[in-house]
Amino acid sequence: MEANNTASSNRDGIKKIVSLGLILFTVTAITGLLLGFVHGITAVPIQKTQERLKAEALSGALPGADSFDTLEIAPGADAAIKEVQEGKIGGEFAGYCVTVTTKGYAGPVDTVIGITPDGAVRAIHILNQTETPGLGAKAPLPPFSGQFENKQAEKFTVVKTPPTASDQIQAISGATITSDAVASGVNAALSYWKTNLAGGSSR
Repeated sequence: MEANNTASSNRDGIKKIVSLGLILFTVTAITGLLLGFVHGITAVPIQKTQERLKAEALSGALPGADSFDTLEIAPGADAAIKEVQEGKIGGEFAGYCVTVTTKGYAGPVDTVIGITPDGAVRAIHILNQTETPGLGAKAPLPPFSGQFENKQAEKFTVVKTPPTASDQIQAISGATITSDAVASGVNAALSYWKTNLAGGSSR
């Protein structure tokens, strides 16, 4: 009798395990299908949003340019260089946009730098950043990013006091790391231009 009870108990235990396994499998399968469905719905809008933001960044960094052709990044380029575009206005060469990624305080900072045919920074546009709100997150705003506009320099340096030279950029108060990250990205873009793009259109 005791043996029969034990066997019955074992069968009940196995049934429970199988039942729980089936429930878990069903929940997992349904969750996977739902995630796939949501991804399918959101993938296209997300891609379109990213493309729109990138187009805005390019036109913001090289104002007036109405078309951009992606160029191959030269071998041996600084790891910060992520993309290079040649900008045109009405089919005429207008300069370059160099997209860089540098390390900020809270994470990567993606910046698009517009460079004129003679190697000046036309403007910069910060594409992505996750810096501290109220501090480093101010980097895209004109009081900081606007300091680079229409300036030509071998290398920009970040200072904490009002600049006394055209190649100096005043840091965001309390966000020197972010300020340095943006400036180093601009410097990387200028170095890339000088080494690989100086001299006019690549075409």
